[in-house]
Amino acid sequence: MYSLFSNKYYLIFIISLIILFIQTNLPSVILYNNNNINLDLVLVFLTILVFLKNSYKVIVIGFIYGLIQDMLMSVDQIGVFSFIKSAAVFLLLYIRQYDTIWDRKIKFLYIFLIYFIHFFVYYSIIYNEFYFIIFSISFFQSVSTFVLFILADRFLIKIK
Repeated sequence: MYSLFSNKYYLIFIISLIILFIQTNLPSVILYNNNNINLDLVLVFLTILVFLKNSYKVIVIGFIYGLIQDMLMSVDQIGVFSFIKSAAVFLLLYIRQYDTIWDRKIKFLYIFLIYFIHFFVYYSIIYNEFYFIIFSISFFQSVSTFVLFILADRFLIKIK
């Protein structure tokens, strides 16, 4: 008998719905001058999918999740998250090409840099502040999301 959960795509869909639900209900941390940062569970989930699936389908998934995140979180700028998420997933897919060459530390550094670029572009579009403030908010957001990714790596996927 064919089960609903025997197909991996249904399982990914259900997990992503749970992650989107948790993402919308997470509290924000207020930094300097009412600037908020949240844990970006969607970006961590997309990074995990990059390591589990070596396909460009993850870029399309990133675009769709970014569009959903645009509609749920920032209605003023529709399309910002969808562009940035798909670009981040595209850049994260390069890790798979250098799987045997790069060691674990280089992969983690690359992931952190992609996270930082992702948040720097997002906050520079959203805020009209000094670049130091955008840089610091992006750095704190990247560190918090990267710590969440390290926890997911330790308990779920174990990157080599």
